[in-house]
Amino acid sequence: MKRDLALLAEREHDLLIVGGGIHGAAAAWDASQRGLRVALAEARDFGGGVSWNSLKTIHGGIRHLQRADIRGVRESVRERRALMRIAPRLVRPLSFLIPTYGHGFRGREALRAALLANDLIGLDRNRGLPAGRCIPAGRGLSRREVLELVPGFPEAGLTGGVAWTDAQVTSGERLILGFLHAACFEGAALANHLEVTRLLRSGSRIVGALARDAIAGVDLEIRARAVLNASGPGLDPALAQAGLPAPAVPWLLATNVVLSRVPTGRLAAGVFRGGRYLFLVPWEDRVIVGTAYDPPQMGDGAAAEFFEDARQAFAWARIERSEVCLVHQGLVPGGGGRGLWTRHRIVDHEEQDGVGGLVSIQGVKYTTARGVAEQAVDRIVRRLGCASKPCRTAETVLEGAAPIAGSLEQRTRTAVRDEMALLLSDAVLRRLDLGTSGPPADEDVRRVGSAMATELGWEAERAERERRELAGTYRLAEILRTG
Repeated sequence: MKRDLALLAEREHDLLIVGGGIHGAAAAWDASQRGLRVALAEARDFGGGVSWNSLKTIHGGIRHLQRADIRGVRESVRERRALMRIAPRLVRPLSFLIPTYGHGFRGREALRAALLANDLIGLDRNRGLPAGRCIPAGRGLSRREVLELVPGFPEAGLTGGVAWTDAQVTSGERLILGFLHAACFEGAALANHLEVTRLLRSGSRIVGALARDAIAGVDLEIRARAVLNASGPGLDPALAQAGLPAPAVPWLLATNVVLSRVPTGRLAAGVFRGGRYLFLVPWEDRVIVGTAYDPPQMGDGAAAEFFEDARQAFAWARIERSEVCLVHQGLVPGGGGRGLWTRHRIVDHEEQDGVGGLVSIQGVKYTTARGVAEQAVDRIVRRLGCASKPCRTAETVLEGAAPIAGSLEQRTRTAVRDEMALLLSDAVLRRLDLGTSGPPADEDVRRVGSAMATELGWEAERAERERRELAGTYRLAEILRTG
């Protein structure tokens, strides 16, 4: 996986993808394995935006039942199954539990009925999966069983609970890189730290983009027969320059908090609070609490407000400020108030705005990104009128999703040479899994920085600046720790 800017600029591509998060990465793999000539430009690092802000859960769609969205349930079941099949080392089953109080909409009877409906709708949830990785049916729990599993739940009014199984991704960063490795193997030209600054328009059609290389500070022109916008709000200025309205999306700031405590079991516990469910999720040797959705203008205050809310919601867990080791935040499409937009949207700008050659993805869930990418590429292939191979991304195992092997220095060199790690944060946060669960050890940072300085020719001043910028990742966690 090489960063070849000359290749990006010298040929006309069938498809230019703007954005290297989970949706863009999945689309790059999909389009390239169908035979299209693909380019991808990511303004920061691959998976460094909202895709990095994750509760690490892969949902089967039970939440869609609250809105009687059967299609949404089917989509989520299908995509959970696909991810468990194509990334078996990264995606595994995870159990969930919610206590029930009273006998209303969120009472024992209603939630047990929802589990039964979920199991019936997802009867094919284990098709093609090995026996040891199958998703069992959900079940109702007695009051006693709930308290045995989670002794701290408030007992007043407790009537029982429900338990079901979804899945968890141990490293969302490696999954994104798996898609990108596969795309490169099929000939895609990819680059991170390459920001699209303007869409190129010829008459009533988009024919490529102007991009700026943040590393060398130079501009290049990328020509393409079609452009897929998978950058969330990142492309709004470029849309305006091309005479296109930005999507009327009320963005929300999503927040998750990583805690340093070691999980006591492999069970995610949820509570209903403030009109939404919050979860304490075990992940590797950490626990993640999430997710909150707030207006973007709240900034750091959103994390502080959410943390206090979570401490009250999970009072029995006795969450301490000293446990906060990382805060994830990212912009996601809102659906009014503080509610998340529940379904993805694919915008064909030829239909909407009369400008051909441009399609935008407004994605919502990490879980369904592969399927959304497939739908977007389907539309692009039809618009281009070209013959293509059928989509195989739901069945093809992602070999490049496996973690890098070797000593820390060897892994760092591999990250630089073969995975486009250009900044210290690229390597520590999204190649080596050193800093994804909290501040890495100073000695590990020193070793990684030293190896990168040798590979990339950094002077001492540059290496020190890289360390300071990496430390900034944990600034908000430090604010929460110190109150």
